[in-house]
Amino acid sequence: MRSSSIFHVLLILLFISFAVPMSGCGKDMTESEGPELGAVEAYLQEHPEEREDNPDEAGSEEDENEAAS
Repeated sequence: MRSSSIFHVLLILLFISFAVPMSGCGKDMTESEGPELGAVEAYLQEHPEEREDNPDEAGSEEDENEAAS
């Protein structure tokens, strides 16, 4: 009788160990969110100077990548 109740407790703990991580899985957790539709275009309309790439801003693409990390 005692081993049966221990088995039930272990079974419940096993179920909880699978149920808790699975409850966090879903559409909201897997997809990264980007800017809202039209947000980039609205920004570029407010700041038209950002549309043109300024060669004087950065020396090379490698320098930009190093600065970002």
